[in-house]
Amino acid sequence: MSITPTTGTDSEIRSSRIWALLTLRITHFIFPMRMSVDRHGISMHEVSFWLTPWSRKDEHLPMSHVAEIELDRGLIWDDIRIESSGGIDPLRISGLSKFHSGAFVANLRGMMGK
Repeated sequence: MSITPTTGTDSEIRSSRIWALLTLRITHFIFPMRMSVDRHGISMHEVSFWLTPWSRKDEHLPMSHVAEIELDRGLIWDDIRIESSGGIDPLRISGLSKFHSGAFVANLRGMMGK
């Protein structure tokens, strides 16, 4: 749920634990989904099942392969979908704070413009 600036233009966003609780996603309540961006690319981290936190999905998309950034605005929470130019499955993160998701997408688009 928070966006954390790490170094300069790097940032990270996490899904909301309140969203996970209200949608009955216990795994995402214990281990929120994370998406981070730096000058090299975009990384996504998601734990599959709360009993086996070592089995998680870590994806990385180089900045040169980003084709589209989509911010789906909801009533309370937002979703971000990032598609690659290669046509593989897009990176998706749900249950984001409206304020933090907008700042994250603006930072990502700013990094792509450099």
